[in-house]
Amino acid sequence: MRRKRIRYDRVFLLMVIFLILVTFLSAGIYRMWFYQAPRDNSLFYMDNGFINYSGEDIELIHGIDVSSHQGEIDWQRVANTPVEFAMIRAGYRGGIEGLQHQDEYFDQNMQQAAANGIKTGVYFYSSAITMEELEQDAQLVLDMVSGYQIDYPIAFDMEIYDEVNGRINSLTMEEKTSFALRFCEIMEENGYQSMIYGNLDWLYSHLNFEEIQDKEIWYAAYLSIPQMNDEFRMWQYTNTGQIDGISTNVDMNVWLERAK
Repeated sequence: MRRKRIRYDRVFLLMVIFLILVTFLSAGIYRMWFYQAPRDNSLFYMDNGFINYSGEDIELIHGIDVSSHQGEIDWQRVANTPVEFAMIRAGYRGGIEGLQHQDEYFDQNMQQAAANGIKTGVYFYSSAITMEELEQDAQLVLDMVSGYQIDYPIAFDMEIYDEVNGRINSLTMEEKTSFALRFCEIMEENGYQSMIYGNLDWLYSHLNFEEIQDKEIWYAAYLSIPQMNDEFRMWQYTNTGQIDGISTNVDMNVWLERAK
């Protein structure tokens, strides 16, 4: 009888441990402690046009994000800079007229970046105002990335395009949040990493941050020291970067990794 009770106690203990682990994971603590690198914002600094970090707890990977606005890019020359990855625009839905557009340089950028050893991620600017439109945007992205090696996330980008005539202006926080989460869900269902782009105002005033905080965040702030205290995975720190091989200004980013 005593042995049976000991067995039951062990089973009960294992069940308790299992429930604690499930709670641990669902609360996002796992991601915060074991996946997303910690950081001290005061240790970021700018050096020769690139953000760096003086602490030993995280490592930074330098990257850019590009679209047709950059025109022809000499990716061989880009590869000789500190840039190791590029977030490449797949396309956008017009902020006023609402039509889908594929970025005319997408395939060229994807192919030439990869050919020169630069890893790629993808982003799409959406102005969807219904879930049907959002899912159309996600499907367009899936169609466009098919056949490519995607090493970084596929990011959802929604922003106020025009404060007077922009088609997303009337969307509620709940709608914008649900669109971002649904886009991420579709990417993940198809085997890709997902990410949500935004500045502080967008992440906290337009989206319900509590609902998106377990997603990868691509934080936009053109500063030398970030102001976001919550976790973010990637930081777009300037839109006036200068990179050899690109004739225009370019957005510069860093990807945060736990130091090995």
